[in-house]
Amino acid sequence: MKIIYILMFLSLWSLGLFFLFHRTRGNIWIALTILLGGSASYAFAMHLSIMPHFVHAQWLPVSISHLLYLSTVVAMNIYFYVLPTVFAMGGLWLNDHMSLRLKWNISGVLLLGAGALLTGHLLNESLNSFEVDRFRLWDGLYIALGCFFYYLAYARERNPSLRHRRRRTLLFPMVMLWAYTSDYVGFERLKLGWWSFELKSNGMWEANFIVILGTVAIILFYTIRYGFLGIKLRIERERIDYSIRTLTMGVSILNHSIKNEIQKIDYLAEKSRKQLQAGHSDKAFRTIEQVHSLTAHLLNMVNRIKEKAEDIVLDEGDYDIRTLIDSVVQSASTLVENKPVILTARYEAEGRLVCDAVHVRETLSNMIRNALDAMPSSGGKITLRTMATRKEFRIEIKDNGVGIPQEYLSKIFEPFFTTKKNALNYGLGLSYCTSVITKHGGSLSADSEPGIGTTFVLHFPAFRFRASAHNIKLTRERHSLDHLNPS
Repeated sequence: MKIIYILMFLSLWSLGLFFLFHRTRGNIWIALTILLGGSASYAFAMHLSIMPHFVHAQWLPVSISHLLYLSTVVAMNIYFYVLPTVFAMGGLWLNDHMSLRLKWNISGVLLLGAGALLTGHLLNESLNSFEVDRFRLWDGLYIALGCFFYYLAYARERNPSLRHRRRRTLLFPMVMLWAYTSDYVGFERLKLGWWSFELKSNGMWEANFIVILGTVAIILFYTIRYGFLGIKLRIERERIDYSIRTLTMGVSILNHSIKNEIQKIDYLAEKSRKQLQAGHSDKAFRTIEQVHSLTAHLLNMVNRIKEKAEDIVLDEGDYDIRTLIDSVVQSASTLVENKPVILTARYEAEGRLVCDAVHVRETLSNMIRNALDAMPSSGGKITLRTMATRKEFRIEIKDNGVGIPQEYLSKIFEPFFTTKKNALNYGLGLSYCTSVITKHGGSLSADSEPGIGTTFVLHFPAFRFRASAHNIKLTRERHSLDHLNPS
């Protein structure tokens, strides 16, 4: 049993450091919550499992023993006075819909409160002694606030994919409620002696190892399988990248692009032939001009892919996002001209995006083509939508097609995986799209429900997008007019 206490703090510290290494402004407080959550396990492990074996060892200097003892005292102070504050901050900073100023103001109040609690402890008790009645109610308030902020971040998220991710973070409030019940309510008095301790409690804390190790296992599962807090283990990305390189991704993607564009050219050629036969030479001329734009795009793709076709190399520029997306919609309109499908674009965020326009256009074209393939014979609707938050710029491609079965969602981005029963579909489109967005420092996510439709979202880092002055003005007006929904 004693080894379990060691596993508890080691697993929490390892996981917390991993998330800190991949931190963003939104998840740094959650990473600290995991890290500091192991402080009590560390103190108990040192007193129960580790130091009783070494305290009388001749080779261990007394100064080191004193230093280790002091570290356990500090760890328990962190657990009782700092952890609830950090937990509340984690939920607070998940709320992208709150203004930055409001979050900083709340953060300041929370930190001041934690400092006041710790100061009160130092004035009324020794550093190694804890009368839990003194701070139980205040810590409960902080944990309640944290639970509220976590739920608020989930409830107010309207993007289906991000809302699904937010749901996983609700694991933290459940764990903290258990910790509060077992340690903050279950403890009455704790005093850390010289490698011993006096504890008066209801004994509920002895089951903490089940909750902690179970939580670590769940987080690891979600991180490896789906990604957690915006992080997916590097081994998964490296595995996919290796597969793409091994299978000569560049050449395969070029073939894929040629297949798509040839279908458009074939349609336009037939259309221009009928227009010439009907004597509409002016319309035929405009149709042929569309063919020129398609062939120019293909030539650009050919010139941009490496001779050995091992990787995608970006040629970035500063592009107006409306112009870029309009060109994609215009090109794809040839595919829906004689179909009961409505293709539209909505610009909730306008401005300029630093990107590789050729690869982004090809990515969006692939997305639209996939959405068309998913449409039933009765037709449907495909909508491209731009959005911007403080952390990222998004392009959403939403359709009301047949949807993707849940068991396939984790596989659709892998090279050569396809659900289409057609010899011309190689399962390369989404793996290419993933690689393009990854090269831009972003990610590609999908959310789907069979029979309802599918939504793909291209996530670009916020620094790549610069909103236009007109868009900023509209955003400010919306914030000032709608106090109940400031997002």
